[in-house]
Amino acid sequence: MSRPASRRLLRLTVVAIAIAVLGAVPAGAEAAAPVVVRFTPGTTAAQRAHAAHAAGVSTPRHVVGGTWLVRGRAGTRETVARLRRHAAVASATPELRARIAAFSPNDTGVAAAAGTAGGWATQQWDLVGPFGVNVAGAWDAALRRGSPGGRRVRVAVVDTGVAYANRGRLRRSPDLGTSRLLRGHDFVSNDPYPNDENGHGTFVASTIAASANNGYGMVGVAYAADILPVRVLNADGGAGSARIAEGIRYAVNRGAQVINASIELFDPLASPPRALSITSSPEIREAIRYAHSQGVVVVAAAGNLAQADVPSTRLGSEVIYVGGTTEHGCLGDYSNYGPGLDVVAPGGGSDAPLVNDPNCRTDLPAGRNILEVTFRRSSPARFLVPADYRGTSMAAPHVTGVVALLLAAGTLGADPTPEEVESRLKATARDLGAPGADRYYGAGLVDATAALSAPAPSSGGVAG
Repeated sequence: MSRPASRRLLRLTVVAIAIAVLGAVPAGAEAAAPVVVRFTPGTTAAQRAHAAHAAGVSTPRHVVGGTWLVRGRAGTRETVARLRRHAAVASATPELRARIAAFSPNDTGVAAAAGTAGGWATQQWDLVGPFGVNVAGAWDAALRRGSPGGRRVRVAVVDTGVAYANRGRLRRSPDLGTSRLLRGHDFVSNDPYPNDENGHGTFVASTIAASANNGYGMVGVAYAADILPVRVLNADGGAGSARIAEGIRYAVNRGAQVINASIELFDPLASPPRALSITSSPEIREAIRYAHSQGVVVVAAAGNLAQADVPSTRLGSEVIYVGGTTEHGCLGDYSNYGPGLDVVAPGGGSDAPLVNDPNCRTDLPAGRNILEVTFRRSSPARFLVPADYRGTSMAAPHVTGVVALLLAAGTLGADPTPEEVESRLKATARDLGAPGADRYYGAGLVDATAALSAPAPSSGGVAG
């Protein structure tokens, strides 16, 4: 489980709108068509200016992370070719063209109805930014198929509970629709009232399924999915592994189609603390195997101690392990990585110091964290949008939401297996880092639009 970071307020702001990519600039486009350039790590301003002059382009304008924008006097193809020949240039590609997507929610981006309609899009880089999960086209695809926002898919949030109802001093989140909050269970208090006393589970549930077009707060990836709250972590965010296993089995038996486990295990006897894959626990392994046998997709956070051997490959395709990435498109400096990592998704925070990865810019300000409506433990009746949530706990629910969209849209048929779902996510992911799958990014950054819209394979397997 990730914990909110409070070291500093993040100041880097990127204005984002919901867009659908139309494609690269065709041959014969205007001579001044922009080109996106990524320079090799450590390149100085003088070296960037020299490369631009040699290629006959304008002074590079910084966009975000390791990305600059230039305009050439020659045609786009010639400009790209000139830039790619320069030693200081890691990559050069034509800037893509875009349009406003058909579905644009009126959510305000703040925990109030008084904000600017559509303000969510300037805040949620993780959904529509350059290194977000690209939901706009997926939302359109789901609408066309009569399954907007993952409607009727049942998603279990195995966590600290969810702010699902008014009970005592606890309140229901205004950003989670009452009709979509199902009856769950509290394995901490052993009762049928899985209210959140921490805020983490509500944040995760909102990332997956915060209501759209309610004139309030943020938008969830699968904004119309149903949420099944399963409380296994106490108010401090702690639990034993047995309780986690109980929660997973319960979710399966309650008809969950997708289970989100933004939880990490650690060895309490190790000093300093050492992260473990959740499959290190035999009872959790058994629960995940049970889920798999029932056709349920399990999505799990990779963990947050920056270890190189977590997650493991144990259980293979029976669980989808998710690492966390930053607004720059780099692995987060907190994210575990290893041979069992399947995909990555936005988790916020600072870039990891990965060598030869142009998206990792430790010399630039950190990107923004993930924003959703939740509450502070000290004031459970007051909802807000905190700016200090980062981690693989935030990354996993993005993938869970994409799975819900995929299942609702029927892209893989009426009843795809967990293996088919995982293969689809991997085959349509956006490659990051070194070419091909690797231990830092797995198959790459999950792309919701590609997952729902890429052509089906002609025979067998899953489309790439």
